[in-house]
Amino acid sequence: MTGSFHTPPGTRSGNADDAGIDAGGRGAGGDTSSWEKAADGRLVHPDTGMLVPDYADAPVLEVSQLQKHFPIKAGMIFQKQVGAVKAVDGVSLKLWQGETLGVVGESGCGKSTLGRSILQLHRPTGGSVKFAGTELTTMSDNQLRPIRREIQMVFQDPYASLNPRMTVGNIIAEPLVIHKLGDKDQRLARVRELLDTVGLNPAFTNRYPHEFSGGQRQRIGIARALALQPRVIIADEPVSALDVSIQAQVLNLLDDLQQTFNLSYIFIAHDLAVVKHTSDRIAVMYLGKLVELADSELLYANPQHPYTQALLSSIPVADPEVARRKDRIVLQGDLPSPQDPPSGCPFHTRCWKAQQICSQQMPPLETVADKHEVACWFPGPEGAPGTITPAKIVQQVKAERAARKAAEQAGAQQQPGSSGTDGGPGRAGPFTPGP
Repeated sequence: MTGSFHTPPGTRSGNADDAGIDAGGRGAGGDTSSWEKAADGRLVHPDTGMLVPDYADAPVLEVSQLQKHFPIKAGMIFQKQVGAVKAVDGVSLKLWQGETLGVVGESGCGKSTLGRSILQLHRPTGGSVKFAGTELTTMSDNQLRPIRREIQMVFQDPYASLNPRMTVGNIIAEPLVIHKLGDKDQRLARVRELLDTVGLNPAFTNRYPHEFSGGQRQRIGIARALALQPRVIIADEPVSALDVSIQAQVLNLLDDLQQTFNLSYIFIAHDLAVVKHTSDRIAVMYLGKLVELADSELLYANPQHPYTQALLSSIPVADPEVARRKDRIVLQGDLPSPQDPPSGCPFHTRCWKAQQICSQQMPPLETVADKHEVACWFPGPEGAPGTITPAKIVQQVKAERAARKAAEQAGAQQQPGSSGTDGGPGRAGPFTPGP
């Protein structure tokens, strides 16, 4: 092996802590012509200081009409296929270098199957997956081996994804052994370097997975994914099994690594607040199909698909005043079976906007605004009947607070002995008539 295992493409700008969940999404929506650029040419978000992808470049990963149908067979001796579970059914998306694409949806919608199918852990039933212009679906396992150096995965369960019979050093070094990178000493040095990168003591190489906490195990899984210097990491709910404090540590670690090594993430998660914090764009899945795709700030401020509106209405709000007024959209009925999905739009059986065409034809994924695509015959920002969208509630609360603050300031100026604008301390200011 020659050279080092990795060379960071640029300097880190900003921190995940600086962004904060309340600061909004990370997307580069709108005009970015006035934004500053880092030394490596990447754009710097003016609000968060974080590096964001340049969408003028070609995508590093392109998925087109991807399908994964699991066959259902019957018969004891001579089995025959009698149906199929359509876990992923016609998903198309693109991923740019340095971007985080969040994928959300309720359990069973096909998020994890999508990630595994992109990586070819599940061989797709149909469609196309291109990495840097190279088609992956037609490759054999041997041909895919060099591609796997470029695309890695962080699995959901940190307890099941690590071999309990292997030491941490051997777990992290295994990709290097498989791809025949470095000698024994170089691999050990690389393992120690990776442990240090993810915030663990390099001396832990001889310990076993059961000696670590859940958050530490997930860090080990991240270190293993980084071992081969990938360009793309598929993170399948990497923090769902961790408590809130450990979630924040792992999310900040992922952000730091992305800023340092210009990684691209497909971030699969249930927690919509987490996805907003980490993602540049967000894809919403329902019953194996993509129903909405938009810049994160646009999606949260102006959701167009009824299912997205229902998802966003379920996000807990820290502000008590907003929480009291917030209307939760409760969907009627259960999620249909992917074995026998409804005809037409898969969401029409639970949708308050559904009309006859919805049960007859599947709406195409069409652009309704800049960087905002929706698969709905009747898209729009309005929520369910009798509800107010969360964005409007926040606007109302902000306006009322501003009015109360102005009234308090006016009242303080009228009180004797207060500091006025026409004199020093102790003098009343000019009289301001009330409304």
